[in-house]
This record gives sequence, C-alpha cells and structure tokens, in this order.
Amino acid sequence: MTLLLGLAGLAIDLGRMYVIRAELQSFTDAAALTAALELNGAASGLAKARTGATRLASGPHAMRWDLGTQTIANIATSFSADQVNWQDQPKDPGACPYVRVIASEPAPVIFLRLFQSKDSSTVAAASVAAKIGPSARLVQ
Repeated sequence: MTLLLGLAGLAIDLGRMYVIRAELQSFTDAAALTAALELNGAASGLAKARTGATRLASGPHAMRWDLGTQTIANIATSFSADQVNWQDQPKDPGACPYVRVIASEPAPVIFLRLFQSKDSSTVAAASVAAKIGPSARLVQ
C-alpha cells in the first residue's frame, strides 16, 4: 500500500510538471512567432522582438502557467544567424533571422520533496522561429 501511494504521489507531481511544461511550450511558440514578426534587420527590430515576446505574458489576456493562475516571468529572448550561436545582443541585427524564446518557471512539488531538498523543480520550454520574408514560421 505504501508503494502504491508513493507511486500515485509521484504521478501527481510528474503530471503537474507535464501540464506546466505544455503551458510554457504554448507560450514560447506564440512568443517566438510574435518576436520573429518584429524582426526588421535593425537594432530597433531586436528591441521590438523582445517586447513582442514579453507582451504575451502581460495584460488582461496574458498567457499564464499553472492552469492559468501564475504569470510567466522568466523569459529569455536571443537571436542567431545560424541556430547555433545564440546572442542576446547581436552586432549585426540584419544577419539574424532566427529568434529563440525560453521560458522557465519553478513548478511546485508535493511528493517529490522526499527525493530533493527544494519545494520546486524548474520546468522550461523553448521555441525557435525564423523570419522569412514578410512572414514567420516555427523552426523548432
């Protein structure tokens, strides 16, 4: 019985983390596409891309995590020319058609506390979008 309860508790925590990751993945997909649409080959486009990515996490219709109760706060946006070397502030904005958005949040755990010393476990998701002509598409 103890083993069964332990496995049920583990399934609850892992299931919750899976749901949170899916929510963060939906956010990063939308944020990467929004950011890629703002790229215009200039430094101002990079600033607009960062703002576009974070705009989805604020306001009355903001995307949230933990079943829509928590604001997504840990957002990192970076840019690349080749999807290998990611930079926060590239020297040549015109050569960077790729944008990557990473969101991470501390998922609270109940039963996994027995195996770790923290009250949470970090869950993250990432998406990459490319600006192709006037449109954008998800690459990864």
